[in-house]
Amino acid sequence: MAIFFKVWLSIRRKEDEKPIYQKQDGQRFVQPHTTKLNVNTTYAVKVVIRPPVKLMELVIQGESIELEELTTEDEDCITYSSHFNTSGYDLCRRQKRKDVPLVFLFEGGHTLIATLQCKFYSENEVEHCHWGQTLTWLEYECKVEDGSSHVDVLREKYL
Repeated sequence: MAIFFKVWLSIRRKEDEKPIYQKQDGQRFVQPHTTKLNVNTTYAVKVVIRPPVKLMELVIQGESIELEELTTEDEDCITYSSHFNTSGYDLCRRQKRKDVPLVFLFEGGHTLIATLQCKFYSENEVEHCHWGQTLTWLEYECKVEDGSSHVDVLREKYL
């Protein structure tokens, strides 16, 4: 019997808890959405999984980030928090984007692989980095077939 669940990912500036921004790029690039981030910046990450599926590891751009399971009153989900830093990331030139791989490793050996198409701005740039819509959550609607270790993303939403 297949397993169905949803994963929500939130990324905010850790320093001031301000949201990040995204814009729709249509067909100009591989993915239709671009997420805007600053280099040399620490971001707070929150992951919510409903129904609860234990997240063993989250890897962003090849770096495993330490997860802290949060206590919540909602027993129908599990929530984790962490942070990652964009130190060492290169600025994106005009008309260029960087694919940032996200790897979610769940209990039972199930793996969700997603890609965040990003544009990286200088650490103090705010004008262009804030154009577009705020990105509160990325939502992944997921399915794992019996006997499979791969998590299929049925739908991805930018909320």
